[in-house]
Amino acid sequence: MKEIVVISGKGGTGKTSLTASFAMMGATDVVL
Repeated sequence: MKEIVVISGKGGTGKTSLTASFAMMGATDVVL
């Protein structure tokens, strides 16, 4: 089970990049 939770108050480019990076790494239970 993979769960990626991203909480950001500003912008979306950095959030998208981080999410993509963790997803590519196959990270599990990633909370930013």
